[in-house]
Amino acid sequence: QVTSHHLIEDAASADPFFMEIDAILAGREDELPVAEPFRNVVAQARLGISAAEHERYFREQLGDVDEPSLPFGLTEVRGDGEGVVELYRKLPQALNDRLRGQAQRLGVSLASLCHVAWGQVVARTSGRETVVFGTVLLGRMLAGAGADRAMGLFINTLPLRLDLDGKSVTAGVRDAHLRLAEPLQHEHAS
Repeated sequence: QVTSHHLIEDAASADPFFMEIDAILAGREDELPVAEPFRNVVAQARLGISAAEHERYFREQLGDVDEPSLPFGLTEVRGDGEGVVELYRKLPQALNDRLRGQAQRLGVSLASLCHVAWGQVVARTSGRETVVFGTVLLGRMLAGAGADRAMGLFINTLPLRLDLDGKSVTAGVRDAHLRLAEPLQHEHAS
């Protein structure tokens, strides 16, 4: 089932949205800050890095990648979705705590650990040491003033390259941490 809320907003919009609803229902509408038009944030993003600079960055990162990282050799992923099953499993709190502790010990984000873990899955199931897969960016980091309160969809998915060629886990996680920081400057790339 597709959740339609991602068509109009992202998770960062939810708190201000519900805060505004509560204020309106409580008769405190006049206390709300002036709304930040989404078009202002879009304009700010368009004034950032040029399309040519985005292209240069991604050519530099992906220029030598000549075939996709296809887990299990799956080349045909189109279709009507019939037979697709989604499974969700929440990590036990103890494992979550251990992962967060490891990330802290290494001086990286939990996201860095998770990206390397997924990269390892893709590498092992595709037979490749260099893998490329999509990573979701919030889209608000460089969106300018008011982006934290603006309603609208900001998320973007960009390619992330991980080179897992015999590195230690620690080195791979630290490298992933650095690579995850680089696309932030390109979070509005088309």
